[in-house]
Amino acid sequence: MKELKDWFVPWLHTARVYDPSILDVAWSKPDHARLMLNENPIPPSDKVVEAVVNAVKHGNRYPDSGKRLRTKIGEMYGLGPDNVALCNGSSETIDAMMRLFLKPGDEIIMSNPTFGLFPPRAELCGGKVVQIPVREEDLQYDVDGMLNAINDRTKLILVINPNNPTGVFIDDADLERFCETGIPLCVDEAYKDYNPEKPSKADLIKKYPQVFLSVTFSKAHGFAGIRFGFVLGTEEMIAAFNRMFLPWNVSLMAMAAAEAILDNPEEIRAKVEHNNRWMKIFYDEAKKLGLKPYPAHGNYMLIDASMTGKTTAEILQAALDMEKVFLKRIGEIHGKSGYFRVTPGTDEENERFLKFMRAYFG
Repeated sequence: MKELKDWFVPWLHTARVYDPSILDVAWSKPDHARLMLNENPIPPSDKVVEAVVNAVKHGNRYPDSGKRLRTKIGEMYGLGPDNVALCNGSSETIDAMMRLFLKPGDEIIMSNPTFGLFPPRAELCGGKVVQIPVREEDLQYDVDGMLNAINDRTKLILVINPNNPTGVFIDDADLERFCETGIPLCVDEAYKDYNPEKPSKADLIKKYPQVFLSVTFSKAHGFAGIRFGFVLGTEEMIAAFNRMFLPWNVSLMAMAAAEAILDNPEEIRAKVEHNNRWMKIFYDEAKKLGLKPYPAHGNYMLIDASMTGKTTAEILQAALDMEKVFLKRIGEIHGKSGYFRVTPGTDEENERFLKFMRAYFG
């Protein structure tokens, strides 16, 4: 008789694993600062909470398609409701896009480093992940390298803008070069709201029907635990995503929360201002200490401390031991350890992080 593992699809055993187990540790240690997962430290407003409570009262009914919410979102981008697909956070978009475009043996091109959920979801479709290292001098996308990696098996390209974990925006002309390939392109704008001066790339879908945008409310909106996001694309692209998404994938409560915060943009602005103010403080302090921080365009900052001789593991452990601060582990970049990533928390938590930095690196 076959063992159970032999019944599973073969790529289940070879796919990378995205491990969120740090959250079990973090929830069990409420006195520790959670500066490691790009969460927003400011909880939902009373208006959002009230909207969720009202929605719960109708929780015995299946949700509709959220047309009123899709219309509001579409209008923000000069698009219609049928250019918007709602989803359970952009994690669901990541999963669905792989199943939409990749068969076993097909390839997706992305940068290295990138957000750690993309490679496992591609590999769980039997896809091959082709990662091109970012440029060593500025951690910018190696556009030529990525374009040169295209072959007949390339079915999808990923550009996170700004990139995670580097925080770097791609040049518009370079983004257009990816569009011109005609290959399906995901432009992930998870962190765009932290840069209100930068326009969204949603207009690209009008010229390039194979381009789609992924947006989440987990960051600037502070909905990481509420789970809400959306996809922007042509009506044909959105219809495909909606077929791939599960029915009723977005709860009444999540839709109500999303509509409430869109109706109160000052809540988003206040959260963005808190984040950006602390990002400047973190950047200036890291520079003073002789470290190399990369300009932050999201709610995270990549810091290169490799010149100190400290490894990433040593830095993360010291932050826990000295100030009960969780920082994000970043793998080696161009063979160097000593990189880590930090997300602003509350004022008190941020002061603890600064105290750790000064004591450890000073």
